[in-house]
Amino acid sequence: MEKEQEILKILMEALPGLAMTFDQSNTTALHSAASQGHIEVVDFLLENRSNLAPVMRNNGKTALHSSARNGHLEIVKALLRKEPGIASNKDKKGQTALHMAVKGQSVEVVDELIQIDPESINMVDSKGKTPLHIATRKGRAQIKTPVGTSRGKTPGLTLLLY
Repeated sequence: MEKEQEILKILMEALPGLAMTFDQSNTTALHSAASQGHIEVVDFLLENRSNLAPVMRNNGKTALHSSARNGHLEIVKALLRKEPGIASNKDKKGQTALHMAVKGQSVEVVDELIQIDPESINMVDSKGKTPLHIATRKGRAQIKTPVGTSRGKTPGLTLLLY
């Protein structure tokens, strides 16, 4: 990976605007690197192009949505260090990175997102579903515990009521 990083560095020095190029779905290099789990590339892009983290694809998803869905904890942490506010960004379906992490079944990513933004467990998507609804509906027991034990919108409401 070191060789690829060196090539990336050379390209970025020669063409500084390269990181801000988009494809037809508004995907940037950061989206691709975050989705595929390339932490070194993500770190490089965040250090050299600090305004990439909140950029949304056509579907409204940020690099955080993709990395959360795919369980890339270190990338999630890097993105949140750079832009903590993106944890509450919603895609076109009204889903946050926490919704994506629940779908991806990554307990560690779920825990990290709840720690950064405890109120995200109450965010509903365009269908009125919270991350807890999704975890329960999909039978994701390993996810229901961290989401269900966090302080939710309705104190005293348990998983048994869903």
